[in-house]
Amino acid sequence: MGFFRFRKIIPLGKLFRINLSKTGASLSAGQPGATINIRKDRVDGTVGIPGSGLSYKERLANRGCASALVFVLMLATSLAALVWAR
Repeated sequence: MGFFRFRKIIPLGKLFRINLSKTGASLSAGQPGATINIRKDRVDGTVGIPGSGLSYKERLANRGCASALVFVLMLATSLAALVWAR
């Protein structure tokens, strides 16, 4: 049996993106080849070879203060980049 998926990516400059899906929102930072993705419950890092389909993903922090702190820092950085870019 199949299921429906939803995903929307909103770019915030060259390095930052807001990702929206039916399970929630996240903030991504990085370029093709190395990315950090921050959700409300975890922080994941991904490295790969762009265009090859090969990548490695690892959870960097679980629930709690670490992911919340990283999320706040990334959000502040992305907002500062938006203001500075204008």
